[in-house]
Amino acid sequence: MESRPKFTTANLTLTNVDTWYPLPDMAVGEGCDVVIKSKAGNTGAVKIAHDDATSKASPFLLDNPGDSVSLRIKGTTQIVLSSSVAGQIVEVITEQ
Repeated sequence: MESRPKFTTANLTLTNVDTWYPLPDMAVGEGCDVVIKSKAGNTGAVKIAHDDATSKASPFLLDNPGDSVSLRIKGTTQIVLSSSVAGQIVEVITEQ
């Protein structure tokens, strides 16, 4: 795969406890990943799920600050995030 000339980043604050927040709507290049990272100063786990009841019932966890996951998806808004601790922040990056 060739290097991409552009990438985009975003931060998402999970303001309220146990509320699901969609990722920002970001363009994702064909064959590129979206990387989601728990910000270094977080104090609680971040839950990641597809925006459906089954996935939200058993989400993937970023247990520690700095933990990350890479997903090859076409649309970022289908991914939702939550935490049992208010104010957690996730960082997102993808190539376009």
